[in-house]
Amino acid sequence: MFEDLLKAVNYLNDGKILEAGEYLVELAKNNDANEDIIKISSEIEKELRELKEESWISEIDSKFRDQIISVLEDNIRCRKELIRVLSLSLLEKLSKGNELILNMIRNPHAESKPHTFI
Repeated sequence: MFEDLLKAVNYLNDGKILEAGEYLVELAKNNDANEDIIKISSEIEKELRELKEESWISEIDSKFRDQIISVLEDNIRCRKELIRVLSLSLLEKLSKGNELILNMIRNPHAESKPHTFI
Protein backbone atom coordinates (compact mmCIF):
# COMPACT_ATOMS: atom_id res chain seq x y z
CA MET A 1 0.00 0.00 0.00
CA PHE A 2 2.89 2.35 0.79
CA GLU A 3 4.26 2.07 -2.76
CA ASP A 4 0.80 2.67 -4.22
CA LEU A 5 0.44 5.85 -2.18
CA LEU A 6 3.92 6.97 -3.27
CA LYS A 7 2.83 6.55 -6.88
CA ALA A 8 -0.15 8.83 -6.22
CA VAL A 9 2.15 11.38 -4.55
CA ASN A 10 4.41 11.31 -7.62
CA TYR A 11 1.43 11.95 -9.88
CA LEU A 12 0.47 14.96 -7.77
CA ASN A 13 4.03 16.30 -7.63
CA ASP A 14 4.35 15.97 -11.41
CA GLY A 15 1.15 17.98 -11.88
CA LYS A 16 -0.83 15.00 -13.20
CA ILE A 17 -3.87 15.79 -11.10
CA LEU A 18 -6.44 13.87 -13.15
CA GLU A 19 -4.28 10.74 -13.22
CA ALA A 20 -3.71 11.02 -9.47
CA GLY A 21 -7.45 11.35 -8.88
CA GLU A 22 -8.27 8.31 -11.02
CA TYR A 23 -5.51 6.27 -9.38
CA LEU A 24 -6.63 7.17 -5.86
CA VAL A 25 -10.26 6.34 -6.68
CA GLU A 26 -9.14 2.89 -7.84
CA LEU A 27 -7.06 2.46 -4.67
CA ALA A 28 -10.05 3.41 -2.54
CA LYS A 29 -12.27 0.90 -4.35
CA ASN A 30 -9.78 -1.90 -3.75
CA ASN A 31 -9.33 -0.93 -0.09
CA ASP A 32 -11.53 -1.71 2.88
CA ALA A 33 -12.82 1.82 3.05
CA ASN A 34 -14.62 3.66 5.78
CA GLU A 35 -17.38 6.18 5.13
CA ASP A 36 -15.06 9.21 4.77
CA ILE A 37 -12.92 7.48 2.15
CA ILE A 38 -16.00 6.44 0.18
CA LYS A 39 -17.42 10.00 0.24
CA ILE A 40 -14.14 11.61 -0.83
CA SER A 41 -13.48 9.09 -3.60
CA SER A 42 -17.02 9.41 -4.95
CA GLU A 43 -16.64 13.21 -5.01
CA ILE A 44 -13.36 12.90 -6.93
CA GLU A 45 -15.02 10.47 -9.32
CA LYS A 46 -17.93 12.88 -9.84
CA GLU A 47 -15.60 15.80 -10.61
CA LEU A 48 -13.57 13.69 -13.06
CA ARG A 49 -16.74 12.59 -14.84
CA GLU A 50 -18.04 16.17 -15.07
CA LEU A 51 -14.72 17.35 -16.52
CA LYS A 52 -14.98 14.75 -19.27
CA GLU A 53 -18.63 15.56 -19.98
CA GLU A 54 -18.01 19.31 -20.42
CA SER A 55 -15.76 18.89 -23.44
CA TRP A 56 -18.62 19.28 -25.93
CA ILE A 57 -19.37 22.84 -24.77
CA SER A 58 -16.20 24.23 -26.36
CA GLU A 59 -17.46 23.05 -29.77
CA ILE A 60 -20.47 25.39 -29.72
CA ASP A 61 -20.46 27.77 -32.67
CA SER A 62 -21.54 31.15 -31.36
CA LYS A 63 -20.38 34.72 -31.42
CA PHE A 64 -19.77 34.33 -27.67
CA ARG A 65 -17.45 31.38 -28.22
CA ASP A 66 -14.41 33.19 -26.78
CA GLN A 67 -16.30 33.97 -23.59
CA ILE A 68 -17.56 30.40 -23.35
CA ILE A 69 -14.02 29.05 -23.70
CA SER A 70 -12.71 31.53 -21.13
CA VAL A 71 -15.34 30.54 -18.59
CA LEU A 72 -14.74 26.85 -19.31
CA GLU A 73 -11.00 27.26 -18.72
CA ASP A 74 -11.70 28.92 -15.37
CA ASN A 75 -14.12 26.14 -14.48
CA ILE A 76 -11.61 23.45 -15.45
CA ARG A 77 -8.91 25.14 -13.37
CA CYS A 78 -11.24 25.23 -10.34
CA ARG A 79 -12.27 21.59 -10.79
CA LYS A 80 -8.64 20.49 -11.05
CA GLU A 81 -7.79 22.36 -7.86
CA LEU A 82 -10.76 20.72 -6.12
CA ILE A 83 -9.61 17.29 -7.34
CA ARG A 84 -6.08 18.06 -6.10
CA VAL A 85 -7.27 19.03 -2.62
CA LEU A 86 -9.67 16.08 -2.40
CA SER A 87 -6.83 13.80 -3.51
CA LEU A 88 -4.65 15.17 -0.71
CA SER A 89 -7.43 14.49 1.75
CA LEU A 90 -7.91 10.98 0.38
CA LEU A 91 -4.17 10.36 0.60
CA GLU A 92 -4.25 11.37 4.23
CA LYS A 93 -7.14 8.99 4.95
CA LEU A 94 -5.68 6.07 3.00
CA SER A 95 -2.26 6.47 4.62
CA LYS A 96 -3.90 6.82 8.04
CA GLY A 97 -2.09 10.11 8.60
CA ASN A 98 1.37 8.78 7.71
CA GLU A 99 3.59 11.86 8.02
CA LEU A 100 6.22 10.41 5.70
CA ILE A 101 3.74 10.26 2.82
CA LEU A 102 2.22 13.65 3.61
CA ASN A 103 5.62 15.36 3.81
CA MET A 104 6.53 14.09 0.35
CA ILE A 105 3.78 16.16 -1.24
CA ARG A 106 5.06 19.39 -2.71
CA ASN A 107 2.95 22.53 -2.76
CA PRO A 108 2.52 23.55 -6.42
CA HIS A 109 1.89 27.16 -5.44
CA ALA A 110 5.17 27.55 -3.55
CA GLU A 111 8.06 29.05 -5.44
CA SER A 112 11.60 28.06 -4.79
CA LYS A 113 13.87 31.05 -5.01
CA PRO A 114 17.56 30.50 -5.50
CA HIS A 115 19.92 31.78 -2.86
CA THR A 116 22.32 34.07 -4.64
CA PHE A 117 25.02 35.99 -2.93
CA ILE A 118 27.00 38.82 -4.46
